[in-house]
Amino acid sequence: MKRNSYELVVSREGRWWIIDVPAIDYRTQARTLSEVEKMGRSLVAGALNREEDSFDISVTIEKPADVARRLADAAELDRVALESAQQAARDRRAAARALRDAYGLSAIDSATVLGISRARIYQLLDDSERPAAEALNA
Repeated sequence: MKRNSYELVVSREGRWWIIDVPAIDYRTQARTLSEVEKMGRSLVAGALNREEDSFDISVTIEKPADVARRLADAAELDRVALESAQQAARDRRAAARALRDAYGLSAIDSATVLGISRARIYQLLDDSERPAAEALNA
């Protein structure tokens, strides 16, 4: 038998967390977020005359609009930073390869020109495919 699941939609009003249960059109409150699931579960069980462990609960916390906007902005900045880091890694590898291939420099001389360690120049000159996560360190 499939267990019913009820979503608790939580928002802040003053000093309280307001817990809405849209599926049953009931509402309760909690002082802290750690109390939300317990209070919501108790509300659903009481409203439906069921045992508290006979259904599942999910919690959705509604963020204030300004906070949600800041988080969206931060996510976009993270995306741009990742793209920039990946491009920087590609450019470093291209610079190292140019010194080797176009200018005939040894790996050690290339490392000196680029101001990096010998170990690092060999990493940059490695022509094998690497996962994207490793490319960030290039």
